[in-house]
Amino acid sequence: MECLDCIETTARLHLYIDRELSDEEIVVVQEHLYGCPRCECRFHFDLHIKRLIHERCSIERAPVQLREKVLQLARTPARKRFDIDPVLAMEIRADLDVKE
Repeated sequence: MECLDCIETTARLHLYIDRELSDEEIVVVQEHLYGCPRCECRFHFDLHIKRLIHERCSIERAPVQLREKVLQLARTPARKRFDIDPVLAMEIRADLDVKE
């Protein structure tokens, strides 16, 4: 890979920051950043913004009790999830039998 110009480097900055470039591409981007103060400034700006977003937009975790209850419900077989009054269940069954 040859030297990159500013437009090509800028286009690769997010991939560089996210470590998604090949080893060869990393070297080429670094060489350009070392020699171009404007692109280096842009790199530091983008890196700073990415870190701010990560810090400020952290995902709130649900309370432990809620997470445990959700996991418990997810593991419970569907037929056992809802407790229906036995009398109501008999009436529903009778209704279904009549319609069939």
